[in-house]
Amino acid sequence: MSFKCNIGLHTWDGCKCSECGKIRDSEHDLAADCGKCSKCGTEFGEESHDWSQDCNKCQKCGKTREDQHSWLKNCEQCSKCGKVRSNMHKIVNGICEVCGQGTFHDESDGTIHKIVKIGDHIIMVENLAKKPRAGNFWIYEDKESNAVKFGYLYDWEAAKALAPRGWHLPAKAEWESLCVALGSESKKVYEQMKAGGPSGFESVFGGERLARGAFNSLAASAHYWSSTPENEKEVWQLKLGAYTESADVEKADPNFGFSVRLFRDK
Repeated sequence: MSFKCNIGLHTWDGCKCSECGKIRDSEHDLAADCGKCSKCGTEFGEESHDWSQDCNKCQKCGKTREDQHSWLKNCEQCSKCGKVRSNMHKIVNGICEVCGQGTFHDESDGTIHKIVKIGDHIIMVENLAKKPRAGNFWIYEDKESNAVKFGYLYDWEAAKALAPRGWHLPAKAEWESLCVALGSESKKVYEQMKAGGPSGFESVFGGERLARGAFNSLAASAHYWSSTPENEKEVWQLKLGAYTESADVEKADPNFGFSVRLFRDK
């Protein structure tokens, strides 16, 4: 070892001393491979690559790998990096037989809705934002941006008057059946149904409108009507709580304003 190296005056070639071979923790050359320095051979692992835009190609060094995309939730869009491909769905009656994704064209108003198959049920993915034939509806705090993201809030009478032909407001038993298909336990069901969850339900937390007119719990809870009354003053709903991480079938006042997801007739 040279005298200069002994006193700490190394001759650095990037991360490596050309005199003694000492390695320092900076100036690694990762241009060809984020996971391994080309000068000294230090390895950093797969997590050092940037696969965020393409699961099969690192955006920093260009390294490629095969079969890392996830098409399980959508045959035409990777759920990890968002990469898209075409003509991969196997559509039968509006639903892909492989991933369960599909679309429904509502001829009554010309709208197109994303749909998903979960268990034995085919469900609209977005909260409905459609004027009903009867009953009352509201936009949270009357802000149009809330309507775009969270849909409308409907009282129970309105919720029962929304479904186009071939669709319906789900009964209490259907919400319960869906919860069983997603694991039964409240937190497991929540994890499946929340936005980004593996079921594809993609719940957003549109809050509620109370019977006296106050809006409550935007981004904190989601409430979905069922068609099943308990008595003259109570109706069943499915409630998801963002803070409690829970999903439960509960009773509610039919004059409240809740969100609506429709199920396809079997």
